[in-house]
Amino acid sequence: MFTEENRAELSSKGVTVVPSVISEVDCDRHQQYFRDWLSKFPSGQWPQSNNSLIQSYKSGHLQPAWEARLAAKPVFAEIWGTKKLLSSMDAIAIGRPPEEGEEKFWSPDNNTLHVDQKADRVGLHAYQGAVYLEECAEDDWTFEVIEGSHKHFDQFMEQTGQWRCRNVKSPDLAWFEGKGCYRRRVPCPKGGMVLWDSRLFHSSARPLEGRQHPGRWRFVVFVCMTPSAWATPSDLETKRKAYTDLELTKHWPSQRVRIFTGEIDPEQAKDPIEMHVLPEVAKTDEARRLAGVLPYGEENDDSNGDGLGQAFTPVWDKEKWVAHIEEHKKRKRAEEKKRAESIQS
Repeated sequence: MFTEENRAELSSKGVTVVPSVISEVDCDRHQQYFRDWLSKFPSGQWPQSNNSLIQSYKSGHLQPAWEARLAAKPVFAEIWGTKKLLSSMDAIAIGRPPEEGEEKFWSPDNNTLHVDQKADRVGLHAYQGAVYLEECAEDDWTFEVIEGSHKHFDQFMEQTGQWRCRNVKSPDLAWFEGKGCYRRRVPCPKGGMVLWDSRLFHSSARPLEGRQHPGRWRFVVFVCMTPSAWATPSDLETKRKAYTDLELTKHWPSQRVRIFTGEIDPEQAKDPIEMHVLPEVAKTDEARRLAGVLPYGEENDDSNGDGLGQAFTPVWDKEKWVAHIEEHKKRKRAEEKKRAESIQS
């Protein structure tokens, strides 16, 4: 499934495509599940989303999301050289065809390029993934990258003084181009998975007007896995809470695990499901281990030694960015206080 060519592309380009992670039959089944879920919303209403990403409604705990994680695990096991992995409980993406009139086509000013890794994470910290339940050509709802930008992440963040880069501006694009990087859209076959280095600058990209397959939807499950050995007791506690309360987490599976609040704006569609329960697939031992709920034992020690996980440990430089980190914490506390006050009122 995951080949040495994939590994080489992750190193040189920062992105690769792994085909046949999920069968087309299962892709169709998962698509139908999502369509049935969408039909539960009142007529004319669409779930709160951002550029096709649905990060609320406990979407990451729906059955297709858990099945996609389990299907993706062998790929991450090859990458890290161990099956003792933890998974993010991440978002999904469902994109309607712009041809139907509810979504916009891509335009030159539609730039949401960003990077999820913050500057105090030095070097490689993870490989993120997107499992495609529908084929995606370059002109469809797709994944866009600045190829090769992962190699210049540390330098870029230091030169620009950014601890976190939410949006790549035109001068930044020119800077990356000067380094030999270039912007491109990444096609993916149905059932395949796009993998990228967490330092790679990327985004979701809307369909191009006049595309070859008008009417094609986007169905994607985002997943990221890293070795369980990296997690602290605090990280595991956060993961257990997310699993028990059916909350989504941010991308990081093992270190500095954070819950994604996923609050629904009052103006957006309400959750049509009053009482959420975990699907049976999420209650299996393998799923519970990925969620950090069930620990790995000696009997699960099947490391193959070919991946990075056994000898690799992520590097941090929190001291260098301490002022940015403290400012971020201060802003978060203010947001939480404001949120609590709005609930009370």
